[in-house]
Amino acid sequence: MSDDIVQSIEVSVRPAPGRTKMVRLPLAGEVPMGMRDEISAHYRVDSADVAPNATTLDYLVGAAAGCLTGTLGGMLGALGQPVLDGALTTSARGTVVRDGGVLRISAIHVRYELERAPDVSVEDIEKVHDRHHRHCPIARSIGGSIELTSEITIL
Repeated sequence: MSDDIVQSIEVSVRPAPGRTKMVRLPLAGEVPMGMRDEISAHYRVDSADVAPNATTLDYLVGAAAGCLTGTLGGMLGALGQPVLDGALTTSARGTVVRDGGVLRISAIHVRYELERAPDVSVEDIEKVHDRHHRHCPIARSIGGSIELTSEITIL
């Protein structure tokens, strides 16, 4: 296996009021990352001092779900299975635990619902689902430290 550098990603971060961080991402511009109730309580930050925003942990769960969905969608597309216009929908749940006083994501579970095209077999869909984690860049990056699981309901 080769680790040839394909891309170098640069971001910038600036603190903002309400315990918010403004993170400048390539192409997306600035996005707010901050705290919400459970996180501010863990860090003992008064909720009056917080402008509620999605947390960095939320963004990581979203990135994992988004990347896994894109990978699965691409693999399903190769079978001729449509994924647009609601044919494939995804929801995900990240589990955040205290680990030695530090919050971390211990697990991410992704749930897919797929409206199967009549000419694509359930068996082929299940095979693709069973191996899509191995082809997802985010899953490959964080899978050693976060348990990643998924399930698919075929309609």
